[in-house]
Amino acid sequence: MMKFAMTAVLALALSACSVVKPKPPAQSQFLVPISNILLSVGIPARGAVATLVLVARNQGVETWQTGDNVSISLRDGVIVGTRGLGFDVMGAEVRPTLAALAGRQSGEYTLSRRYLTADNHPESIIATCTMARSGAQGQFVEDCRADVGKFRNEYWLDGSGRIVQSNQWIGPQVQHLKTSYAVAK
Repeated sequence: MMKFAMTAVLALALSACSVVKPKPPAQSQFLVPISNILLSVGIPARGAVATLVLVARNQGVETWQTGDNVSISLRDGVIVGTRGLGFDVMGAEVRPTLAALAGRQSGEYTLSRRYLTADNHPESIIATCTMARSGAQGQFVEDCRADVGKFRNEYWLDGSGRIVQSNQWIGPQVQHLKTSYAVAK
């Protein structure tokens, strides 16, 4: 009986070794766009450019993603989160920016962004900003100052007030992201 039990345990152990686990498919195979609109994103500080597809909408926030899982989340065209860039924006309060772009906010206002540092600790940046119309039709400039220094965001709006192109400061490490929308053919 003892010999039978030892043989059964050995057979079970060896059978576990022969199990071949299937290799999971590449993540990009699951990337299913929900729109024919594409988002072009450039990171001038890194000399990088990528095209992202819309993969999710949730409570007014759109998430755009590359095939290698870098993502950017936007609320009405203003960046509220990033993933996969390093020193990612974990969340941002952008309603004051949107109100200023719509003409409902004048004077100074406060913006906040939350990050995860390289050692995985949360950090916040609070900035005081103002919005001004630029010389070009539909172009707005947001000048901000914070403990980390001054930065500028630029927004280009179409005739209906939607952001169609932007140059937005993400943080001290990544600097700016340039975004523009295009229709896929």
